[in-house]
Amino acid sequence: MSKAKRELNPKLNVGDRIICVHMDGETSVPPGTKGTVVRTVRDPFENDGEIVTVNWDNGSQLALLSVTDAWFKDNSENVNESLDPASEYRKNNPEIFKNFDYRFLNNYLKKVRESSVENMLGVQPFLYSGKEWIDRYFGEDQEDNQPFQEVLEMADESKNKMIQGVLKYMQSKNMEIDLSKVNHLMKKFATKILELYISFF
Repeated sequence: MSKAKRELNPKLNVGDRIICVHMDGETSVPPGTKGTVVRTVRDPFENDGEIVTVNWDNGSQLALLSVTDAWFKDNSENVNESLDPASEYRKNNPEIFKNFDYRFLNNYLKKVRESSVENMLGVQPFLYSGKEWIDRYFGEDQEDNQPFQEVLEMADESKNKMIQGVLKYMQSKNMEIDLSKVNHLMKKFATKILELYISFF
């Protein structure tokens, strides 16, 4: 029996059991930690953001921020995380969460998927090529395709976040910054980020 695919960052109610996917800048609630939601409130600093207070099974009470953090609902107390390809991929690629705004890039790829302008296996360039390139090669007769118009609106920000993430990674590794290395790593990480996105769906 195939395992149902889980939604990333679903709406939560008090009492829901959840599994941490990522907490930005925190190590005391590692990926895979389970917990129980005790309160949800609107984030006063972010439009449409929420703060989710959680009693984590490891004793932590750190809150989730919907703008920067990621979680699944735990629909079964018997979920075996070792069988979850997304969990395994996250564990093996920590540099994605450390250096890139994965929440934004995940939402951007969701819009690319909704636009249906390209097979998802070939959309790595959408992450780093920017609005002008995407519009030139995919924009014909797409004026009424609302998700595609949203892709165009987000494309330059995605490009900037990819550049920022690559530079952050290179600095963390004390690598010399040069254009050829940046371009090589941009393609490498775009592939990894796309693989991680696809593993959720």
